[in-house]
Amino acid sequence: MNELKILGTEKVGNFKFTGIEGGFGENKKAMLVRDIAVIHEKEVRQINQAINMNRKRFKDGIDVIDFLNQSNGFRKFAEDNGLIGSNRTQHVYLLSERGYAKLLKILEDDKAWEIYDELVDNYFNMRYVIQKQDSYMITDPVQRAKRWIEEQEEHQVKLAMAKQETKDVQDNTPISSKDYQVLSRKIGQKLDRYLSQHQIYNKNQVALLRWDLNNAILKAAGVPARTLIKQKHFTAIAEALVNWEPSESTLEKMKAY
Repeated sequence: MNELKILGTEKVGNFKFTGIEGGFGENKKAMLVRDIAVIHEKEVRQINQAINMNRKRFKDGIDVIDFLNQSNGFRKFAEDNGLIGSNRTQHVYLLSERGYAKLLKILEDDKAWEIYDELVDNYFNMRYVIQKQDSYMITDPVQRAKRWIEEQEEHQVKLAMAKQETKDVQDNTPISSKDYQVLSRKIGQKLDRYLSQHQIYNKNQVALLRWDLNNAILKAAGVPARTLIKQKHFTAIAEALVNWEPSESTLEKMKAY
C-alpha cells in the first residue's frame, strides 16, 4: 500500500480541510471523514454510522482506510499527525474519491453532490506539486548534492523539450516562395531529363507525365497541393524525385496518343 503524507490545509471554495495523498495509490488524494462531516454540516458519528451500516460496500484500501485497524499499519501515521480524537474513538476513516462517491449515494443529498463535483474538480483531480528548493539554499551537503543532480536532470529535460519544440516549429513551417521556386525547377528538370531520354514530344503525353510526377511528389509529402508542402517534407520529396518513374497506369494512357 502507498505511503501517506499530509499535504497541509487545502481550500476549495469556502471549505478548508486537511489534504492527504497516498494510501489508495500514488498521487491519489483522500479525505478524512472528520473533514467530510464539517463540509456536509453533519457530525462525525453520523458519517461513521453511515459507513458502518454499509461497511460491505466499502473496500479496504480502495474506498476506505481505517487508521485504527491494526492490520493496515497506518495507526502510527494517525497518532503522529493528531488524527485520533480520544481513546474512546473506534474508527478514524479516510476515504478515496471512489469511497466518497459511495458515501454520497448513501447520504442521498442533492447539495452533497454539488459539493462533491467541486471537490473532484478542485481537489481530487488536482495534482499536488511540491515546491523544491534550489540547491544553493540547502545547507545539508548530501541533500544539496542530491538536489543539484536533480537540477541538472531537470535542465537537460527542459533543454531537450526546447530543442524539440524548435524543431517542430521549423519542420511545420511552410516553404518559402524561394524554396517553392527551387522545388518547381527541380521537378521541371527531372521531367525534362525523362522526356529527353525517351524522346517524348507529344504534348498530351508530356501532360500525363507532368501530372504523374507532380502526383508522386504530393503523395510523398502527404499533402493535396504543392502550396501545403512544409520543411519537414523535403527529405521525402527528394527521395521521390530521385526514384520517380511513370506509373503503369500513366504509361498505358500514353499509348492513346
